[in-house]
Amino acid sequence: MTDAIKRYLLAIYELSDGGNPVKSTHVSKYLDVTKSSTAKMTARLEEQGFITKPHYSDITLTPLGIKTAGELFTNMVILEEFFRKFMKVPADTARADAVTCVCSLSDFTLDKLVGLTIRNVNRKNKA
Repeated sequence: MTDAIKRYLLAIYELSDGGNPVKSTHVSKYLDVTKSSTAKMTARLEEQGFITKPHYSDITLTPLGIKTAGELFTNMVILEEFFRKFMKVPADTARADAVTCVCSLSDFTLDKLVGLTIRNVNRKNKA
């Protein structure tokens, strides 16, 4: 899965509040991309089974899309909280960096980083 696909899935997931229909224009504004780019990507997301988007209609995540985006979102939240609370990174930077990690790192490295983050948080909470 490409970085761009992950970014779009995260955006749609957040805008949809976990599964409600979303307008393409809202996705374009949220990601600060052109409507044309969003149209091309929604076609790719639909081909891959992550969304449904009937012609001139809203975007809806499929069960696969909800599952995949939910996993990305969970990892993003874990990393964002770690960056903010334990590394004292400002909130806007923590969020942007967490999204970058979730979208750009390999699945293997991301799983290791999230696991390490959870272990460190648990260790600090026990202390």
